[in-house]
Amino acid sequence: MADGSFPLVSRLQLGTVAVVLVVLVLSGPLVGVVDLTPESRGAAELGDGTANVTVTGDPGADLAITSGRFGTNVSYLRIPPAAVDVHHVEERPRLLYLVSVPGLGFERSVTEPLDERVDGRVNIPMSDRAFAHVRVRNDSYRATVVVRVQSFEETRTVYRRNTTVPVRE
Repeated sequence: MADGSFPLVSRLQLGTVAVVLVVLVLSGPLVGVVDLTPESRGAAELGDGTANVTVTGDPGADLAITSGRFGTNVSYLRIPPAAVDVHHVEERPRLLYLVSVPGLGFERSVTEPLDERVDGRVNIPMSDRAFAHVRVRNDSYRATVVVRVQSFEETRTVYRRNTTVPVRE
């Protein structure tokens, strides 16, 4: 360091700080040259419109609570995807898949945006939900499963089932 040079680590740190500062300035509100916001999906894409929708199968029939593996001390609410046949989409409606298990304080929904290019089978996945074993005290729980077509014009329920979710060991 007596010769006035920086060690390699210091140069890398200064370079990293410089890159971060340049990105912050370019993407900030004053300059705004670079847009780093993620592409939105879901509610922002909702518009007017409708679609012909039929739920194939019975997603409510396959709900189950099973024990986790390898001594994880959790139980999982297993949620199957909703398989939906979609035809004649007009404008930008969306599909909403909702599963509610009030006895466990659980409600989750996922949406799938539609447009005129969608024609055929659409699978709407929903991830499983883990619960600590101490929360799962019953042999079964009541649940509601709903699939809707939504737009600014209408909300139409195409599938609704009240079902019993078994707890399996």
